[in-house]
Parts: sequence; C-alpha cells; structure tokens
Amino acid sequence: MFWINRNLRVKGYITGTVSGATWGMDTVLLGLAMTMLPFTDNPVLLLGGTIICSMLHDVFAAFWMLIIMGVKGRLHQLWRSVCSRDGRFCILGALLGGPLAMTFYLLAISKGGAALTATITACYPLLGSAMAVRILKEKMTFRGWLGLLICVLGIAYIGYVPSDNSHIDIIGGIGFALIAAIGWASEAVVCGYGMKSGKVDPQMALLIRELTSGLTYALIVTPLLVGGYSNVLSGVSAIFSYHLCWMTLMLTALLGMVSFLCWYTSINAIGASRALCLNITYSFWAVIFGLFILGGEFSYNVVIGSIVIVLGVITATIVSKPKYSKV
Repeated sequence: MFWINRNLRVKGYITGTVSGATWGMDTVLLGLAMTMLPFTDNPVLLLGGTIICSMLHDVFAAFWMLIIMGVKGRLHQLWRSVCSRDGRFCILGALLGGPLAMTFYLLAISKGGAALTATITACYPLLGSAMAVRILKEKMTFRGWLGLLICVLGIAYIGYVPSDNSHIDIIGGIGFALIAAIGWASEAVVCGYGMKSGKVDPQMALLIRELTSGLTYALIVTPLLVGGYSNVLSGVSAIFSYHLCWMTLMLTALLGMVSFLCWYTSINAIGASRALCLNITYSFWAVIFGLFILGGEFSYNVVIGSIVIVLGVITATIVSKPKYSKV
C-alpha cells in the first residue's frame, strides 16, 4: 500500500509539472504562429488573425479530444452528457473560457507578449476562488486572500516597470490578460458546479468544452468579427497554404489539450491545491521557452513579477498538514 501511494504521488507531481510546461509552450507557440507569413501579409489575417487563430486552436483541440475519446470508445456518451443538466453547465463554462477568455488571451499575447500574458493570467485560480466565495458560498481563508494580494502586487510591479521593447503595449497586454483570467475563473466555477454530481467526468467535460468553443467560434463569433464566412474561409485557406503555420497551430492545440489532461490526472493523484501549484508554473515555462524559441529580451521586471505571482498562488493554495490530537 505504501508503494502504491508513493507511486501515485510521484505520478501526480510529474503530470502536474508536465501540465505547466505544456501550457507554457502553448503560450509561446501561439505567439510564434501569429508572427508567421500568413498573419503578416494576408489582408484578412492582418485584421482578424487573432480571432481566426483562437478559433483554430479550439477546433484542433476538439479534433484531438474526439480522437482520444473515440479510441476509448466513449463517443456514444457525448450526446447524453450534453443533454444533461451537468452538461449544460459545462457548455456555459466553455463559452466563458473559450470564445471570451481565449480571444482576449490571444489579444494579450499580441499586445504584451507571451511572458507577460502567461504571468497575468496565472492569477485566474485566485480570481476563481474569490468568485466561488461569492457565488458558491465556499469558504476562503486569510491565507487565500493574502495570496490574492501578493498576486495583485506582482501584476502591479510588471505594469509599473516599463519594458525596453517598444513593440510591447504593457497596459493593453495587462488589460486583455485580466479579462482572459476572469473568463477562465468563471469557467472553473461554472464547470466545477456542473461536475459536482460526478455524472460528467473531467475528460467528457473537456470534450464538451472544446466542441462548444470550437463550434461557437466557427459558426458565430469569428464570422461576426472578421466580416462574414467568406473572410473566415479566406483566412483559414491562407493559413493552410503555409504548412509550417497550420502544423504549428495543430501542435499548439495538442499541447493545450495535453496540459488539461495532465492537470486533471494530477488533481486525482495529489489533490487540486498541489496540482494547481504545479500547473501554474506555466508562467515560468513561458518565460524560459520564449527566451530560447522567440529570442526575446531578458526582462527582469517580468521575471520578478512572475516569481511574486507564483508565490502568491502557492500561498493561497498550498495544503497544510493536518494536525492529529493525541489520544
């Protein structure tokens, strides 16, 4: 029994770390994809490239999830899950975390860069905790509020110290990233409420999320924002005409999906709080990958702000050892 528990903990820590690393890479690759040729010379992508990129990210992620659930023989459960009460909450959460949050997430990357965006959005679990206190009537300790305050101080430090890169709009990046964080926090609360009964498990909830978001983007959001279906087709065709670009987006969606699955695995193995502390390290991974892949400049304010925010998250979510009374 000891070795089983030990192996389960090791598995939880490994998958939690992988979830943070893959989401950090996801952040950097999204920024990289939007600097490629189709996004810099196609008229439609110059204006609506961020929205089309966001749409393809979720459509590709849904594609990967369909493959996984198909291999597991679980696609026949999809319609029943969607029609259930829990499934409807997952759909609502998907709309908040997909079309809303992901669009502003990509806008933040285009304005403030991958490292800044990853750092700001790292506070979304604490925002979700604050929302859960208000909406779900959950209790939050003093340590939780202290962690939230530390995160806010880290965000303020990043915004206060100007960047040497003239191409980065720090204020715009922070604003868009905060909206994305609020959307993801709302998604966590709504989907968490939908999965409370256990009728919709995390993998099925993730499939519902990606399908809902991808279809909403493709059928409603993207056509409205880029001027119609013809422009959407024109932009998508331009992306698929450049193999490196669409393959990068496909890989990015796979990494994003893997990050979610690893996070859920880590939660089941070592608990949500410890898994969250490992997953939220994606802000560090984004800085590291950004330096090596994008060749970005080393910015002390972003690195220090990242450390402060991660410390705030750890302060709010770390699990204390239970105290046992002597009999």
